[in-house]
Amino acid sequence: MNLVLILLATLHSNVAALIVARSQISLGKASTLATQYNPSNGLGPSRKNNIRSRLFVSTAFTSDATSTEQAEVPPNNRSPTHYTSVVVGGGPAGLLSAIMLAQLSPACISSQKQRIVVYDRLSPPPPPSDMAYSADISKYYLLGLGHRGQKALQRFDVWKDVAAASVPVRGRKDWSPGQSSQEDGVVRLSSEKLVETRVLARDKLVGTLLEVIKTSISSDDASENKVEPVNFGEHGPVILAVSQCRPFDQNAEECSVEGSMTPSIITADFLIGADGAARTIANAMEKNDVDSKPRSTFSRFFSNKHRFRVKRFDDDNQRVYKSIPITFPSSWASDLNYSARSTGNRAALEALPSDTNGNYCALLLLRPDDELARAECDPSVLREFFDLEYPQFSPLISDDVMKDVAKKSASNLPGFRYAGPRLNEGDKTVIIGDAIHTVKP
Repeated sequence: MNLVLILLATLHSNVAALIVARSQISLGKASTLATQYNPSNGLGPSRKNNIRSRLFVSTAFTSDATSTEQAEVPPNNRSPTHYTSVVVGGGPAGLLSAIMLAQLSPACISSQKQRIVVYDRLSPPPPPSDMAYSADISKYYLLGLGHRGQKALQRFDVWKDVAAASVPVRGRKDWSPGQSSQEDGVVRLSSEKLVETRVLARDKLVGTLLEVIKTSISSDDASENKVEPVNFGEHGPVILAVSQCRPFDQNAEECSVEGSMTPSIITADFLIGADGAARTIANAMEKNDVDSKPRSTFSRFFSNKHRFRVKRFDDDNQRVYKSIPITFPSSWASDLNYSARSTGNRAALEALPSDTNGNYCALLLLRPDDELARAECDPSVLREFFDLEYPQFSPLISDDVMKDVAKKSASNLPGFRYAGPRLNEGDKTVIIGDAIHTVKP
């Protein structure tokens, strides 16, 4: 299992899908925009037309939602806030989409300034220069950027910022089951690749894109909110309900909404669902199709062929993981992906560099029912396992780190999901990135 997760490898195609979707639906002058930014014609934003010149993007870190039943359009005495575009999902795909929209020439859309807002279920991560990334290496999982990911970032003039926050990985070193010494590992260099893979923490990538937005465009912050679709704009703009959402604690990845709070309402000319596996917009699209399903048998037969669905597949080889910080000595290369498998296919260990000083974040991948996957497992049993299966790595992990790893709960990998057959809802909503499909790394 290769942990060099080229999660942005499809980002360029996802952005292209967004552009194609905009050209296929009747959103004002979307066809003009699609022609101007078609990846095949080599056209792209110039510096004089980039986001640093004129547009407004607000980054609102909010909470995802799947239900729209309680959201109501406000009475006439409440004036909704209107945006040119709303992006639900503040990950790499969502933020790069906001940057792309900001770079579109206003003359192609309107004589007025664009207003773009990005919502996410979490609070913003630290900026890329923050010491938090080096203080707790195992907290931030890493991803790799290959040719297509780098090309997408270059296209929208943010690659230099991202490259500065990343480290190179020029290949990998693999150990087959039963191989235990450093010399047993087989090195495979990526000499034939078009570009050198770069690795960084996902949160650091998000933080970098946020800095590009915040330093280039005036912005506001409406953190910790919950967003629910009310109407997909069948007879006007898209309508969304926004409720303030309180985190359970300072490290929480989920939040709760005060039951007595009335949601505020925003409207948008264009809505992008980029909220990954949460699929707030995709799930609402699926529900909308069910609610509007024709009643006659004849109509249902033909509508079901094109009805939007989120397909969920059972995982017959489920794995969970625990993250482990490892510092390699200078005798080990600091720019390789280290990968080892245990005997009996019980576990796999994948390690990627967090910096150029030998500090790595490793993932121990296990089956959910493995005793080592449990919280508060016996650290001596975990140490015994490493001594037996991974003796080349065991001496590099201190007893304190081993205790911390044994104590923590295992995290889940994303399951396979697929949304389709279409990627839009009417002429004002599209989904992109992992909101369309997710695969297990």
